Amino acid sequence: MPESRIVRPSALAEGIFRREILSWGLLGLALGLVEGATAAVLVKQHFAGVVPRFVVNIAVGLVSGAPAFANVLSFVWANLAHGRARVRLMVALQAVFAVLVGCVSFASRAATGLLLTVVAIICARVVWGGILTVRAAVWTANYPRNVLARITGRIVIVNAIAVAISAALVGWALEAHVIDARWLYGGGAAAGLAGARLYRAMRVRREFRLLAAEAASGGLSEPFSLRMLTQILKEDPSYREYMLWMGIFGAGNLILTAQLVLVFSEQLHLSSATQIGLLAVVPLITQPIFLPWWARLFDGSHVVRYRARQGWAIVLASAAMCLGVFSGTRPLLWVGAVLLGAAQAGANLGWNLGHNDFASIGRAQHYMGVHVTLTGLRGGVAPPLGVLAYMGLEWWHPGAGEFALLLPLAMTAAGAVGFYRMRGAFAEDPGTRGHKP
Repeated sequence: MPESRIVRPSALAEGIFRREILSWGLLGLALGLVEGATAAVLVKQHFAGVVPRFVVNIAVGLVSGAPAFANVLSFVWANLAHGRARVRLMVALQAVFAVLVGCVSFASRAATGLLLTVVAIICARVVWGGILTVRAAVWTANYPRNVLARITGRIVIVNAIAVAISAALVGWALEAHVIDARWLYGGGAAAGLAGARLYRAMRVRREFRLLAAEAASGGLSEPFSLRMLTQILKEDPSYREYMLWMGIFGAGNLILTAQLVLVFSEQLHLSSATQIGLLAVVPLITQPIFLPWWARLFDGSHVVRYRARQGWAIVLASAAMCLGVFSGTRPLLWVGAVLLGAAQAGANLGWNLGHNDFASIGRAQHYMGVHVTLTGLRGGVAPPLGVLAYMGLEWWHPGAGEFALLLPLAMTAAGAVGFYRMRGAFAEDPGTRGHKP
């Protein structure tokens, strides 16, 4: 009898997994075109010399931070999804996302084209933020906690491979000049629409229970808002501290990407294909290799203890990238790209699922809303500040801009230290909620 209780949920989870995997793969092809590093390289290379350098660099900061910044409106999606059937809403969001990706293909190589590109990418990422917010509740309902990371990790692997393929195609188009890279965005839109169509066959396990839990939580009478955000942080000191260190740690990550695009282009003069290879393709294809290991680590401990280990992987990867830049050693940059992919595999897993270790089932979406809203705030602020720090050093002394990379390195290290200091207050049991004993 105990065995049957273990096997049957796993078999059901496998069935649900097979139903949604292809859809996320197709959507990944569209997502790869508006991923931060890929979009930043496209903007830097496509509009350089057409628009003033300062404007282009600020645009690089905006699009590189767009995946995070878009989440600032997550409370809107949380309210929209609360108490509603998830699949129908997901299909609509996926279709709108695909259309917005396709809008980039209409951008001319002029100032107005740059504006359209930046707006379309940010809007697409805003809608993707809604998809992530809704998806979190779907995954929590469909997959048991003891296999949640492993099953969803496999979806993330397929998605990452698809994103890497799209990024590689953009790098090839910018390098070979065979076709205009913008036309790839039309193909990405078609793939996204196909993925949305397939997702209509998806089902949410015991959705009536999820909707009842949301209704019981009082969320229907009190929608998620900035007031609720502050209330959750006030009432849950453990989650508040976790969000503090996530803010410092995550801001460092966001600054690093924006600055590396500028350093690679203006200091090391790397080709577009090499830049996208270092910042997108290699990290993305590396993630599937390390994700199963991170998933086992996540399933076996509370997210705080998990972050106390995983955070140092980001610090190591950032340090390798900095050393590669400072020494001008290209092989070290490729090593840093591999380490970055390995670290990001664990970071993405913790980002998507970590809030579940703090929230009850009826409030999981609200806790995720807090997380992604704060992510959005730092996504809108951190990359432009990183760009300004780089340009400020360049103004002070040409060639000194590369030392701005020490800022994100210091921030990720501070965040990792913060997680390490928190770890002792949490049990290893992944089923234990994250409040201090």
